[in-house]
Amino acid sequence: MSFPKGWSVERAGKAVTAKQDGDSAMLASVTALPLVKRYRPALFQRAIAELDRVTAALAAKLDGKVIARRTMIVAGSRARQYDLAYTRAGAGLVDRITYVLRGKSEYYLLCRWPVEEGQPPACGLLTSSFRIR
Repeated sequence: MSFPKGWSVERAGKAVTAKQDGDSAMLASVTALPLVKRYRPALFQRAIAELDRVTAALAAKLDGKVIARRTMIVAGSRARQYDLAYTRAGAGLVDRITYVLRGKSEYYLLCRWPVEEGQPPACGLLTSSFRIR
């Protein structure tokens, strides 16, 4: 996984987080989470319904809304991606969440940026450079 120059990277347990140096709310992270049941690609359509529900609940919890949803290829597998818009401390933020499911693992890729600063290059870099070992 690659991050732009000028970003600080922290590793903790099964998570890697990179933040833009300075006061910006921009960040990119990957967290590996265990799945109760083994995921198979044949389950993707069913997984979409569950991920739609979970992401809508997260948006509601943030008092925001899901503004985009799409299916894409990440690390050679179909993945589901969502953009959530919300406000925190008076600032508009967008969270781009990408779920990559493989075997007994869920990889939660997150890219966050302030609306007024626009999407950082790190978001594209996060999904294009992500690999499962």
